[in-house]
Amino acid sequence: MPSAYVLMKCEEGAEKRIINNLNVEDTIREVQPTIGHYDLIAKITTPTIEHMDEIIREIHKNNEVLSAKVLRTNE
Repeated sequence: MPSAYVLMKCEEGAEKRIINNLNVEDTIREVQPTIGHYDLIAKITTPTIEHMDEIIREIHKNNEVLSAKVLRTNE
């Protein structure tokens, strides 16, 4: 199963709303706040690469996510 970590820079104060939105997806395994350049990190595991791309597109569409960096793994 393809996996990835998504590092997100968020609008100030939007972190909890974004976490709540991401936790609705069953492919999002974990979401944690971070300290540093990025505000959140999410682990995504999907049955296919195409499904992963859909989830990542949805994250990018969120206006409160200012930027996102995707790190794919070999899991």
